[in-house]
Amino acid sequence: MEEKGRNRNRFRMFAALYAATFILFLVYLLFLSDHTLGTHRALNRKISNLEERITNTKNQIGNIYTYEQLSSDSALLEKYGREQMNMHRPEEDVFVIIHE
Repeated sequence: MEEKGRNRNRFRMFAALYAATFILFLVYLLFLSDHTLGTHRALNRKISNLEERITNTKNQIGNIYTYEQLSSDSALLEKYGREQMNMHRPEEDVFVIIHE
């Protein structure tokens, strides 16, 4: 009878030690190690900002002029419209040559 009580106490002590070790390990992983939750969130924010900058840069590669330049200079706007958008006046004929 006493042996069952001893085994039960040993099991409880082992379970408590196991639980305490697991909790300490989780605290270490979440807050103290190099790979904490805060680090992961900061890196994810940085990744999303960089992906947004990549998208914006890809969109601007084809554009030679900025919006401010085009809105302030009408001659530049006409030049941009003619070159990039293939626009023309009603009395003009425009020929687009595509090199293959």
